Amino acid sequence: MLGMSRRAVGRSFGTMLVALGACSVGVSLFVAFPPLAVAADTLLPGRPAIDAAPVPVPVPAPNAPPSPKPLSPTGVDQRVPRSDGAYANLHVFRPPSTCRGVAVLSPGAGDDRDALSWLGRALSQYGWLTVTMAHKESGHDSLRDRVRSGGLRDGLLALTTDPEAYDDRLKDTGAALHWARMQCRSGPAVFAGHSMGAATVMIEAGAKNKLGLDSDDRFDGYIALSPQGPGPIFPAGAWHAIHKPVLLVTGTRDAPLDGKWQTRTEPYVDLPAGCHWLAVVDSATHFNFAGFGYGHGDIEAKVLPLIQRFLDNLRMQRCAVPAPATGVKFEAK
Repeated sequence: MLGMSRRAVGRSFGTMLVALGACSVGVSLFVAFPPLAVAADTLLPGRPAIDAAPVPVPVPAPNAPPSPKPLSPTGVDQRVPRSDGAYANLHVFRPPSTCRGVAVLSPGAGDDRDALSWLGRALSQYGWLTVTMAHKESGHDSLRDRVRSGGLRDGLLALTTDPEAYDDRLKDTGAALHWARMQCRSGPAVFAGHSMGAATVMIEAGAKNKLGLDSDDRFDGYIALSPQGPGPIFPAGAWHAIHKPVLLVTGTRDAPLDGKWQTRTEPYVDLPAGCHWLAVVDSATHFNFAGFGYGHGDIEAKVLPLIQRFLDNLRMQRCAVPAPATGVKFEAK
């Protein structure tokens, strides 16, 4: 956890705790257990977390002019109805000017919408109305209860292979897309997710799965950060029927607990030709794609230009292959 701020630790502690029991399903969680240094899918040496020293609050000088109010770094909360009568909790990042399209983001299991705030802010600056979903039914409380009753590994596996949890995520997704389209009717719509969110993205896109879930395929393109290969969710050959543009991103330190990072590239191998991209970022960890961890700023700087080009292609209905940054292995078909 070196290099992490107190805010980063607090917002995605779930992502850090997952690796102790995660299988090949990428997940992230926040559970009321002693602090441990872990990442979703990635086993790291356990060590106690070190609390940061209190930050002193500056006292303004007498008669000093008031400081300007800072812009919100995490967007604005929005609650919208789902098709089943429940509500989806969103975090909205509005573009500074004309809306070029809609982006819906799905974080990992046990995480809240802040885990992908780095991506939400960036996409809004590109001109996209971006909404991140909190996924209450597979969030902090749900995962904590499962881990307490079944242990860390079994609790994680139970949640991340639960068809109802994904069904709720897909209902959140439909509600988020409907609300966002009421705000921004122009441009394409893209669905992006990390870890369990990446599994949600691929199910939505049409990947065959072992959970009995159907695809609605409501988006024009898909982005999966830390996708999953064949395992408890997806069978071998699950992705060959996906034809819309897809960007998959992983890293050489983004290994599942029960395998190597290369398993995350297997969906790309199975995808047919048709504007399908794979980016492998040297030394990138599961932490980094959730938006924190040592060196995440450097990783984001390498990933964001690829995402921006992917989005530009969606808007222009083309597939211009980008030149990746140094340290990124890139494939396209």
